[in-house]
Amino acid sequence: MTRLARIVLIALAAFAASATVAAAAPTIAIDPGHGGADGGAVGVLPPGTVTGLPVRINSATGETNILEKDVNLDVARRVEVYLQARGYLTVMTRTQDLAGGDKPFTTVLDDLQSRVDVAEAANAALFVSLHENALSATATGTETYHYYYASENAKILAKLIHTNLITALGLPDRGVQSAGFYVLRKTSMPAVLVEGMFLSNPTEALMLADAATRQKIADAVGAGVVTYFEQGHGSGTPPAPVVVSTTPKYQVNVGTYRRLASAKRRAQVLRSLGFRAVIRSQYVPRRQRHAFVVVSGKFALLQNARRLRDQIRARQLGAVIGPIPRNSRLVWPR
Repeated sequence: MTRLARIVLIALAAFAASATVAAAAPTIAIDPGHGGADGGAVGVLPPGTVTGLPVRINSATGETNILEKDVNLDVARRVEVYLQARGYLTVMTRTQDLAGGDKPFTTVLDDLQSRVDVAEAANAALFVSLHENALSATATGTETYHYYYASENAKILAKLIHTNLITALGLPDRGVQSAGFYVLRKTSMPAVLVEGMFLSNPTEALMLADAATRQKIADAVGAGVVTYFEQGHGSGTPPAPVVVSTTPKYQVNVGTYRRLASAKRRAQVLRSLGFRAVIRSQYVPRRQRHAFVVVSGKFALLQNARRLRDQIRARQLGAVIGPIPRNSRLVWPR
């Protein structure tokens, strides 16, 4: 056998092995509830609350609102990052502010069936639907659902995710319950529906306005899914554990200025649109001098940085992704 032939055989074997691993990794369907014309539950926030979500002002009352559809999509994206970073495959039933399948909202039934269709087409091993609750201003707590006649695997998944959520959020435990929700009874794979917190409760609405809370929900859901497979439930081989770096490597910059006053004006505009903004003094190589840079976020994963960049650009503001400089200092706010 020639050297070239050996190289080709080795390459083919490696390709086959990688394809086998990819095929074995289970696909998780992540379902951000509501979307488009269906906003879901509505919470009321103190005026000027910075959420990192689309700014929602009630034109009739002037209230600052937080919509369930926005929270659900943000949490779903975080769950997606959590699972993908650990080698799992994912499919989102919607990736934008639209109905299921990223289609314009028409009817509730069409929306729900589209979500089921996305999961079935992907041959998903699990289906996790993400929601926030609404009842009264004093209702509180976390609950997780499976179908009335769910498989044992669905019940196990619901319990694992629910236990993690209770630990992470520290809210009253409303239990694992059964229900006949469309996405639970129409999907062929084990399916659960999470109701993390109550947007109708002003305290919990304000908690959900904080990205750190939304990350806690995502981490708890993701950890429940990972544990489910590590314990040997369901089909598919869990990916080998990987070390996930949490060290920020990228930052989203929204303007570079010679004068601090100019940077402050841009930062305040950014904050008025619901984004985070700080000003750092750092050396800018292309200008060969120090300047004031408006920074909206720092990330370990490039895809998260890209998501924030695109959200800011959608509001007609310039945003770019750059490396985090070694020598920079916070100058505003102090």
